[in-house]
Amino acid sequence: MSSVLDADFRSDTVTQPTDRMREAMAQAQVGDDVLGDDPTIQKLEEEFARLFGKEAALFFPSGTMANQCAAATHLVPGEEVIVDAGAHIFQFEGGGLSRIAGAHLRTLDSANGQFSFGSLSRAIRPVNEHMPRTGLICVEETHLFSGGTIVPHDYLVEVHGLAKHHGIPVHMDGARLWNAQAETGMPFSEYGAVCDSLMVSLSKGLSCPVGSVLMGDGQFISRARRARKWMGGGMRQAGILAACGLIALEETMPLLADDNSRCRRLGGVVLGLDGVRLAQETIDTNILFLEVTAPNLDAPQLVAALADRGIHTLALGERLLRFVTHRHITDEHVDRAAQALQEALSQ
Repeated sequence: MSSVLDADFRSDTVTQPTDRMREAMAQAQVGDDVLGDDPTIQKLEEEFARLFGKEAALFFPSGTMANQCAAATHLVPGEEVIVDAGAHIFQFEGGGLSRIAGAHLRTLDSANGQFSFGSLSRAIRPVNEHMPRTGLICVEETHLFSGGTIVPHDYLVEVHGLAKHHGIPVHMDGARLWNAQAETGMPFSEYGAVCDSLMVSLSKGLSCPVGSVLMGDGQFISRARRARKWMGGGMRQAGILAACGLIALEETMPLLADDNSRCRRLGGVVLGLDGVRLAQETIDTNILFLEVTAPNLDAPQLVAALADRGIHTLALGERLLRFVTHRHITDEHVDRAAQALQEALSQ
């Protein structure tokens, strides 16, 4: 059983709502959102649309549902989506692109979440009745599988420009976009300007218990509302949940720079340890992947050894270990994690 002194680095999804969030949940004005009359949901959607410079927004119970709804809204079944082979929407969402959107998938390798423009240009289908039509390009900010890497804004501008030239929409999975913005300081509207639809998560670093928000133009969101319905995402007095998202913008969002900094601090300690090495080029935000190189240990064994010392993390395969920092992780926890790693690797 975990003790109160344990440090949970498994994910930023383990974050608990703040006292202010719990109070806001208790006091939230609510209605039936399926009928369109929950005032707190309306306030949240209006605020997020304004923040990202979009016409409209839609509240979802999860980021996976929001991503899959976006794809199903953009695409006609049988059309092709160009997606990074390591993207969350492709790797970790249960095959939803094919099952829910009926999409034909075209995966491209990327470097830190970036396609080469040559490969992207070649992947866009010509008009040909024998080929699927390219109907969507997906990007991700931050890029999870390369270690929370910040995808450069200039790159996103160029992808959007190329897609617009071909009449293809771009969807951004911005689950942890908040952590990128904490580093870049870029207005959120600049992120909204480089995509046609955008999803952000509330239940990771922002510490809300549930929720993600999908944004786009008014017609897109109107169609997405219908898709959300047949996906089972319509909720009733959901303003109780949305109230946390409004609090997060002013309470927990300003803390994300500290999460990023602590992750870099942990990564710096790891550089001096024998038996593990960084499995990413940079530590931009709050995610750290380590490759276990010790011949007498694999990642699951190291996870177990760390858990015995009160440090909880995730094994993603035989040799890959992941740490994620968040607002419940302190400087003391980082120091204890570093010590636990050193002890486990030297046993």
